Amino acid sequence: MKLTCPSCGAVHSAEAWSNDANARQCMLIVAELPTEVSRRAIPYLALFRPTSGRGLSWTKALKLLKELKDLVADASIQWDRSPARANQIMAWADAMERVIQRPPRDLPLTKHNYLRKVAYQLADEIDQGDERNFNRRERAGAVLPAEDFSERSGGDLEPVLSVEDMQKIRKKNLPSYKKPSHRPNFT
Repeated sequence: MKLTCPSCGAVHSAEAWSNDANARQCMLIVAELPTEVSRRAIPYLALFRPTSGRGLSWTKALKLLKELKDLVADASIQWDRSPARANQIMAWADAMERVIQRPPRDLPLTKHNYLRKVAYQLADEIDQGDERNFNRRERAGAVLPAEDFSERSGGDLEPVLSVEDMQKIRKKNLPSYKKPSHRPNFT
């Protein structure tokens, strides 16, 4: 069985692809990526091919895929000292699609910075849209139940305690302060 790379056109047997350890590791990483991102990973890697016409080495592809996997797995996206935004898988997938469809003029790419910039812009747009919807609902008088807010923020919130409850907890947990009966001698 012959396999053809859709990005570079290389033709090899399935055994040849699977014999190279770096090639196997690359395919494993692509398979572990979220579906929306993994479908675009190989065409995205084509943007890193050298201008000399040589194919991208498996070692370089492995390095790039590991970096991409880390970027997609991070909790947030940040670009150029801008505030961090929540990481969105669709922001990465859409950013990859945009970069593939409209690559920068100075190819080959050397780092993921251009992709990071586009993904950040998309995540920022998503956050702004969420914030506009939240403000619109708030102005309309819709009170968010605690469960709705918890889902919106990732579900990591704990119930909020009142000041009185906090004071009770402090009184229970703090040992009572007793004035010493004598002064210590430090000399």
